[in-house]
Amino acid sequence: MATNYIGAGTFTANTVITQSLGVVLSTNGGVGLSTSTACDGFALIDAASGDNVSVAFLTNNGTLKGTLAAAPVTAGDTLYLASSGQISTTGTVTIGKSKTTTSTTGAVVEFLPKNI
Repeated sequence: MATNYIGAGTFTANTVITQSLGVVLSTNGGVGLSTSTACDGFALIDAASGDNVSVAFLTNNGTLKGTLAAAPVTAGDTLYLASSGQISTTGTVTIGKSKTTTSTTGAVVEFLPKNI
């Protein structure tokens, strides 16, 4: 029987995951950090490797929060996947639109996810 997640799901962390980093589902049923080409959602809490982590999926209604790889970002900027679970204002895979303006690298920014 398949599991139907609505909103968020809980998975085993395959590595240390920090809140607001992107994650990707793994073949073992856990999650690891997203890459610059693949992301399924964003961590809602911190988790050590082997611990449970709650994940908000990109298909959620509403906004998500991600960690900025490099500043600055302005509200309305297009955001892209970056390495190690982060997001950026440059890249090739669009993740959404920023709702936050900041000049701090590593800041957590709120964004509207792209309908993927």
